[in-house]
Amino acid sequence: MMKKDFKLSDIPKRNPYQVPEGYFDRLPMQVMERTSAREQAGWLPNLWQPLRLAMAPLLLLLLVFVGVYYYSAFTEQDKVLVNLAAVPDTEIMNYLSTYATLETTDFAELNTLREQELPAEVLNISAQTAEEELEYYHLNTLDY
Repeated sequence: MMKKDFKLSDIPKRNPYQVPEGYFDRLPMQVMERTSAREQAGWLPNLWQPLRLAMAPLLLLLLVFVGVYYYSAFTEQDKVLVNLAAVPDTEIMNYLSTYATLETTDFAELNTLREQELPAEVLNISAQTAEEELEYYHLNTLDY
């Protein structure tokens, strides 16, 4: 079955749309009312647009700072604390001989530290531990 050829000239010429009664009489007044309502809105909407544009980068910057803060807080928790007293002296000496460059000024600082009296709270040791350590080295028998 074949369709008949379609021709525009066969379509009747009539307007299917109708304009409501008095539409063009009311149109200018409606346009005037709507534009005057926008003008009466005041300065607040005019202020909001630039303020919103200025706040966007500040909010982004705040989010970056918060992200960096939380990232650094979590990475610091992952660090492992090492008890230096548990490290053998040979390992400390190997490390210092390999990586540290000691100068005579460093030894001068050590001498000034020896002359100062440091309380046990600064050293973070108990009196009993200090006595045991001093007895181990037999300081009374050494010649100075």
